[in-house]
Amino acid sequence: MKKLSKIIVGILVVTCIAEGFFLYRAYAIPSDTLKTAQKINKIEKTIEKYYKGKINKEQLEDYTYKGLVAGLEDPYSDYYSKEDFEDLMESTNGVYSGVGIYMTQNLTSGIITVVKTIKGSPSDGSGLKKGDILTKVDDHDVTADEELSEVVDRIKGKEGTEVTLYFLRGSKTMKYTFTRKSIETPTVETRMLDNGIGYLSISEFDEVTVKQFEDGMKKLKKQGMKSLIIDLRDNPGGLLNAVVDIADDLLPKGKIVYTEDKNGKKKTYNAEDDDQLNMPLCLLVNENSASASEILAGAIKDRNAGTLVGEKTFGKGIVQGFFDLGDDSYVKLTYSSYYTPAGHNIHKKGIQPNVSVKDNEKTKQDEQLQKAVDILSKK
Repeated sequence: MKKLSKIIVGILVVTCIAEGFFLYRAYAIPSDTLKTAQKINKIEKTIEKYYKGKINKEQLEDYTYKGLVAGLEDPYSDYYSKEDFEDLMESTNGVYSGVGIYMTQNLTSGIITVVKTIKGSPSDGSGLKKGDILTKVDDHDVTADEELSEVVDRIKGKEGTEVTLYFLRGSKTMKYTFTRKSIETPTVETRMLDNGIGYLSISEFDEVTVKQFEDGMKKLKKQGMKSLIIDLRDNPGGLLNAVVDIADDLLPKGKIVYTEDKNGKKKTYNAEDDDQLNMPLCLLVNENSASASEILAGAIKDRNAGTLVGEKTFGKGIVQGFFDLGDDSYVKLTYSSYYTPAGHNIHKKGIQPNVSVKDNEKTKQDEQLQKAVDILSKK
């Protein structure tokens, strides 16, 4: 009987220790976090009980995390599942399977419009024009509350498959069916103008951009370039390291940009070698020149290395980084602000050009480009 009593007491002791441990774990979780988890669980059960449509549990989980980050009300911060992050990495390396259309999204209206098509891509020669409004991808109607990246993901797909896009030009709806193919994004285009003026446009700053820029510069120099126009109009930005490498090729030794995080920690990016342009330079900018484009424009302007021509830039002076969550998913967060060499943070302010010129879309002439040509022709 005594032996049985000892066993019972032992079990009770173990049970109490176990219960105490789990109670400790429960109470160690902040009450707000516990309430949030309980509410999410209730919502899941309510969905399972009443929702009539098909339930994708993986998608529900992803959007739970997305919703948490969306609560920051920062359009540049987001949650990426493993698949989302892989798609993003594909887009920034400059190689993807799609139809080859550059598009931009108005942050106020949410409308997505064509910027231009990529030479040699499925959309090249289709007749699409700058300003055409994307309204539908296959059977999916494009809505104003969708992110541009989400719509682009619908357009991209396996090489050899078809996608049908619908565009609005004025009151006319146009339908195009394209066969997707693998495309290395030509982020840099060059041509020679009169009077030894080289023209080089950069559509975005991807991994492939630096080499394309350097190859383009070699080509223009062989053609006798004596001055240069770099076109950053409608360039939404891209990789910080790419724009820093390009700025290093253009500027003498010195500051390109610096960043500062929430704790006041600064990191400076400098032009570190003796290579520089050594010829007159104009940069074309407009209201869609953003982020990395503004880093280059700000460095050129502050260091008096060239003349900015066009319209005030977009005004994105903040930096995002990707933070690994340990399961191949990532959260992208705004973690610092960037400053031009003179110490200007241009977030929500933009950069004013040295010479303001508004492009008249009703004329065939490119007034901003022509002004840059006029400036360089006198030097």
